[in-house]
Amino acid sequence: MGFRAPASPASALSPAATAARTPARSIAAPTEAPTPTSQQQAASWGSGQWASFFCLENEHWRVIGLDTGYNSTAFDWGKMPFFQRSKIIRKSLHFKPKCLIPQPMLDWLQNTVKPDADKRGLILLSHHGAHSSFSDWYRFPAMQLAKIIHRPVLWFWGHEHKVAIYGKFAVPEGIECYGRCVGHSGMPVERGWEPDIDCNLLAWDNRLYKNDENISAGINGHANLRFDGATLHVDYVDLTGQLLFTEDWRVDLNSGSLTGPNLKQINPDPAVHMVQR
Repeated sequence: MGFRAPASPASALSPAATAARTPARSIAAPTEAPTPTSQQQAASWGSGQWASFFCLENEHWRVIGLDTGYNSTAFDWGKMPFFQRSKIIRKSLHFKPKCLIPQPMLDWLQNTVKPDADKRGLILLSHHGAHSSFSDWYRFPAMQLAKIIHRPVLWFWGHEHKVAIYGKFAVPEGIECYGRCVGHSGMPVERGWEPDIDCNLLAWDNRLYKNDENISAGINGHANLRFDGATLHVDYVDLTGQLLFTEDWRVDLNSGSLTGPNLKQINPDPAVHMVQR
């Protein structure tokens, strides 16, 4: 995923209050951490790992990265071949990792970032997604976030190795979100399965990546986000540079409401799908 902003200072994304520097498998205490000096950054850049959550912001938008992978190592029954297509297991709270957002991270989100303190547009980034028409639902993070954020958000996630774009949807007791699965950048892309759970799927790509190994894999790609004041433009691009979809959003700073997506299919390939609703 890439971020771009025009030269206007108002559109440039800058770090908000961030978490303290911590080892890779620890979570910072829920306090506002001092910003490292340039000398400290120069001395330690490339060593260790900065915290796995962050907030980038400008006058109109906030991009919040959250770690859903910290509690994601439990056994997943949904990956067993016999249960793989079970809708009950895929939508269930159980039989899979809970992927709970750790409490110190939630405290940081509520007390330092304070997403309800103003009406800027909110964009979430995480590994796991709340829902899927193709695979597992990870509902616990969405339920946790619903207690802190009280308006719809754009939510980009991975985990599933495909691109899939959803309209506004909320799992039971979860935050309302416009989900965007963009887990197709670095791994073999899953294809072949048709969507079989209705959670307001709008678009997906099922093209075959042509190869001489008889492997049924899709085509990798990514999303570019371009910020310009209150507007956001998103391009969904494959590894050949072909544009699949575009969408456009606008945030109302008085209400925090998002207007969009004005989704358009650019690639006419019949295996590139967009639902007309």
